[in-house]
Amino acid sequence: MKPKATTGIIFIAVLFDLVGFGMVLPLMPLYAADPRFAATPIQIGWLMAIYSIMQFLFAPYWGWLSDRIGRRPTLLMGLAGSALSYLAYGMADSLWVLFAARAAAGIMGANIAVAQAAMADLSPPDQRSKAMGLIGAAFGLGFILGPAFGGWLAHFGLTTAPLVAAAITGLNALAALFYLPETRSSAPSQTASRPRHPLLSTTPWHLAHRFPGGWIPCLVMGGFITLFSAFEVTLPLWGQELLHWDMATTGWIFTFVGVVAVATQGGLVRRLLPRIGEKRTALTGLLLVITGLLVLQPGGWGVILAALAIIAVGSGLIHPSLAGLTSLNTDPDAQGSMLGLFQSMSALGRCIGPVVGGAAYDTLQGLIFPITATGIAGVGLLLILTRHQMQDLADRKNH
Repeated sequence: MKPKATTGIIFIAVLFDLVGFGMVLPLMPLYAADPRFAATPIQIGWLMAIYSIMQFLFAPYWGWLSDRIGRRPTLLMGLAGSALSYLAYGMADSLWVLFAARAAAGIMGANIAVAQAAMADLSPPDQRSKAMGLIGAAFGLGFILGPAFGGWLAHFGLTTAPLVAAAITGLNALAALFYLPETRSSAPSQTASRPRHPLLSTTPWHLAHRFPGGWIPCLVMGGFITLFSAFEVTLPLWGQELLHWDMATTGWIFTFVGVVAVATQGGLVRRLLPRIGEKRTALTGLLLVITGLLVLQPGGWGVILAALAIIAVGSGLIHPSLAGLTSLNTDPDAQGSMLGLFQSMSALGRCIGPVVGGAAYDTLQGLIFPITATGIAGVGLLLILTRHQMQDLADRKNH
C-alpha cells in the first residue's frame, strides 16, 4: 500500500478513536453525579484525572512495545481495548467500575504515540513534522465532533454516548484489522531490542539521555501542556464570573478554538515548516500564545474572539513542531519509545495543569491570565536556551 494511503488510514483511525473519547469526556461530571454512582466533586475530579495519569504511566510502554513488535499489532490492541473500556463505562453499575473503566481507557488511549511513530515511519525527515500536524488535526477534529455528537446523544439517555463510543471504536478497530498495514520496514535493531522493558519500567527515560535533541522538546511540551491545561480550566470560570457565560456559550467558545487549531495544523503548519523549520515554528507558536493571553481581557466579543484565535493558532503550531523535533532527533529504532515519552509528558501536563489552574484562579481570580502568560514565556525562554544542536541535528537528518 502506498504511504499516502496508509497515512490516511492512520489519520482516520486516530480521528475516530478521539471522536469516541470526545463523546464521553464532557458528559462525565453529569454521568458520575447520577444517583446510581453519586460521586462527589472530588471523586469526579479524580475520575477525570485518572485517564491522563494512566496515559503518563503507559505511553512510554506502548511506544517501546511498537518498536519491538511493530506498529500495527500495538495499535490494534489499543483500539480494541478502548472499545471494551467504553463498553464497561456505559454498562457500569458502581463507582469503582467507572474508575476501572476510565483507567483502562487511559492505558489503551496512551498508544497515540504509536500512531505518531507510524507516521514517522512513513515520512521522510523533511516531511516529518507535517505528518505530526495530521495527528494534531485528528486530535482537534475529534474534540470538535465528539462533544457535539455526545451532547446530541445525551438526549437519549446518559448511557447512550459511551455505548455508541464503544461501537464506533470497535468498528474502528475492525477496519484497522483489515486495512492498516505494518509501517515498519525492518526488524528492530540492537538499539530497540537490547533493553528489557517490564511494565512501568524507567528504560525509556534512560534511553532519552541518548537523544537530548529529542528529549528536550518532550520537556518543553510537558511544560506547555501544563500551562495550557490550566488555561482551559480557568477560561470557563473567568467567562462565567466576568462575562456571564453559560454552558452553551462556553461550549461554542471551545468549538471555535478547536476549529482554528485544526485549520492551523491542517494548513498553516504545512506551509510554515518548510520555510522556517521546526524550532522557529515552535517559538512562533509560543509567542502567539503569549500575545493572545495578554490580549484576552474582559471586553467586546471582537477582542475576545481575536485573542482566542491567536491562542489557538499558536497552540496549533507548537504540538506538531515539537513532535517533529522529537522524531527528527531520534534514531529510527527508538521512535516509538521517544514519542511515547512525548505523549507521556503531555499527559503529565494534563494531570498537573487543571489542579494548578484551579488553585491559582481560586487564589488570584482575574490575574490568572497574565500569570499564565508569564509562565508560557518561561517555557519559550526554556526552548530558546536549550541545546542549540536540537535544530542542527534535525537539519543534518534532512540532508
